[in-house]
Amino acid sequence: MQPMMRATFLLAALAVAYAGAGALAGEQCGRQTGGMLCPSNIQDGRCGIGKGYCGEGCQSGACSPNRKCGHLAGGATCDANQCCSQYGYCGFGVEFCGEGCQSGGVPREPDLRQPGRRVNGYCGLGLEYCGDGCQSGACSADWQCGGRADDGAACANNYCCSKYGYCGLGDDFCGAGCQSGACSSGAAVQGLELVVNQTAASSGGEAIAH
Repeated sequence: MQPMMRATFLLAALAVAYAGAGALAGEQCGRQTGGMLCPSNIQDGRCGIGKGYCGEGCQSGACSPNRKCGHLAGGATCDANQCCSQYGYCGFGVEFCGEGCQSGGVPREPDLRQPGRRVNGYCGLGLEYCGDGCQSGACSADWQCGGRADDGAACANNYCCSKYGYCGLGDDFCGAGCQSGACSSGAAVQGLELVVNQTAASSGGEAIAH
């Protein structure tokens, strides 16, 4: 291979590797990057977990279960084998997968290993499970920690405590001013990757390859 061709090939390989790392790190996604996907993302095109990312404006990934399906959406089914409830919304748990379920997963007993355990003991993703009443897993980013928490508590699951005193993953939490947890971009990627792989395993999907 000629030197010029070798250099061009090397630059191309580096560009692909950098792009792949960026997708995992969740720096940007969605409409801002031509539709690039990430586990979950906020309206301004940044990836993360919690109300700020999975709620209103979420473009892809583990968005709020308030997505329409079935008779409310021309017969559309839900992503990641989520259940389409009798009322036409996507999610997990008996409210979605029980009586009247139109499509998707099958009813099952709670699995406490799944991320986001709801107050009534059912597992799933989205605001219905990860918001108010969430007991464990990828709960809302509204958890308080550090200087904002009464006891200066750290975050569960090695989440980052942001400079403002809230728990989460990604640059907003693990970047400048991070108080505790996986306070570096590399560690934050590993933390997000762990949550994503747990989610993929629980829904029968593929984990992120190393």
